[in-house]
Amino acid sequence: MGYFKQQQQQQTLLLILALAFAIAITPALSVVGWDERHMPDPRVCWAQINKADGCEHEIYAPLVKKKIKLSYACCEAVQGMSSKCKNWLFNHGRLSPEFGDQIKGYCATLGVTLPPSYRIYYPDKTPPGPIGYGG
Repeated sequence: MGYFKQQQQQQTLLLILALAFAIAITPALSVVGWDERHMPDPRVCWAQINKADGCEHEIYAPLVKKKIKLSYACCEAVQGMSSKCKNWLFNHGRLSPEFGDQIKGYCATLGVTLPPSYRIYYPDKTPPGPIGYGG
């Protein structure tokens, strides 16, 4: 009877150690990028791009033609993407981070440097009065 009890205790100890190891290693694996919280939904990213007609084609065309030519609306769509979507889009397939920088530079020449929803807010300053009034 003592042999079976000792074996059961060893099995219980092994199970506890295995569970402790699994719990301890989970954060290490999520840092490597296995955690889904850090991966954007590609459908959301492409929906942002497709807000501008033909933008998806405009992004892929330079890979073949070797010349970037995006519309102003497409540049706004790219710049309006979340940073997670931009990182996802320009880090897979044939779209590299360098290509993303080239698109950013091209769009800057069109005057698109901030996302369309960007608002500058200065809480320490009073808003200016209506036009034509001194204060």
